[in-house]
Amino acid sequence: MTTRKILLLRHGQTDWNAQMRFQGRMDIPLNELGIRQATMAAERIAEWAPEEIYVSPLKRAVATAAIAADCERSALHVMDDLREIGFGDWEGQSVSSLRKHGDDYSRWAAHPFSVKIPHAESADEIKIRVRRVLAALRKTRGQRILVVSHGGTLRAFLSEALNLSLEAVWKNFRMNNCALTGLEDTGEKFVLCFYNDTLHSAVSSQGASRKSLPVPF
Repeated sequence: MTTRKILLLRHGQTDWNAQMRFQGRMDIPLNELGIRQATMAAERIAEWAPEEIYVSPLKRAVATAAIAADCERSALHVMDDLREIGFGDWEGQSVSSLRKHGDDYSRWAAHPFSVKIPHAESADEIKIRVRRVLAALRKTRGQRILVVSHGGTLRAFLSEALNLSLEAVWKNFRMNNCALTGLEDTGEKFVLCFYNDTLHSAVSSQGASRKSLPVPF
């Protein structure tokens, strides 16, 4: 079996990202920086030439995918299971605001998913839908697959793919806006090839050309 390559891309920045607000299922669009971030990633992704593109239905992910893959939105495979984790009553609230009202946020930050957020998605619910995504990707014919989603969902994806605990990945794996993460699917296991690659953004901010940057795989 030919090794399948899966490129994970988190969406570009939104105003709520900049304000450190929980977005969850709220359909917040990219801001100007987020659009630039997706454009910065586009050259590297274009050279890699993904055969299939799977994306969350939320507009910040769809816009990122269309820009970064330089394609019409009709070419995207929208998967509801790639939507962001639902944070229930915390959605729309900033970290600073939550810290002012009790110690729930501090306890959650120390032990994610051990604190029950009212009306939020549970760890088990997250795992079930991420497993469905992994199973669906393994049935595709494409050998170069781009997945555009969200920081929480992509960390859950890594947790399941690499057989790591969700809490450990959540606490120790950062997923920056428009960062690239690469996995290889051997058919027997997933192998992490690179993680949270934002070279395209760093080079652009320095005014240099991105042409010399390596193709993701």
